[in-house]
Amino acid sequence: MKVLSTKFKDIKIFNPTVYRDDRGFFTESFNQKIQDELNVNFLQDNHSKSKQYVIRGLHYQWDNPMGKLLRVVSGAGIDVVVDIRKNSPTYGEYESFKLTDSNFNILWVPPGFAQGFLALEENTHLCYKTTALHNRNAEGAINPINSGLDIDWGVPNNDILLSDKDTLAQSFNDYNLNPKFLK
Repeated sequence: MKVLSTKFKDIKIFNPTVYRDDRGFFTESFNQKIQDELNVNFLQDNHSKSKQYVIRGLHYQWDNPMGKLLRVVSGAGIDVVVDIRKNSPTYGEYESFKLTDSNFNILWVPPGFAQGFLALEENTHLCYKTTALHNRNAEGAINPINSGLDIDWGVPNNDILLSDKDTLAQSFNDYNLNPKFLK
């Protein structure tokens, strides 16, 4: 398995070896080496199915924040991460990653980043492991379209589907006035 670096030193992309033949393919999507490389314990597995152009995020937790190990098992999408660590030299910067069922990339997003996912195809399935349990009382969101970060999602804003929670979420500028994640 290759480990690829990104703009952020703490974010990694794992690109596993894929064995293909006339029957299909085989790959290891997770093993102890990944967990050892990240030096974390995973506590929860999540699975979302989204229509084309649904964005879920930009989400974060401030109490016991979670790291996420994400991969697309069917379809394709763009994952965007934003550094929300107030004392970080890359605070307020973002990077996007294409995750598909054909590139097999696995994205590690550590605590301290807001994360959002745009489904590029109908019925896109995103699966991810987390290092903390979901805590509804300590979750936050930054509006992925009106964030003030000028994120280019690659599709017209009129085509994007958001939950009410994400539509009503604060901008990054509002987050900046009262950041919940200070590490």
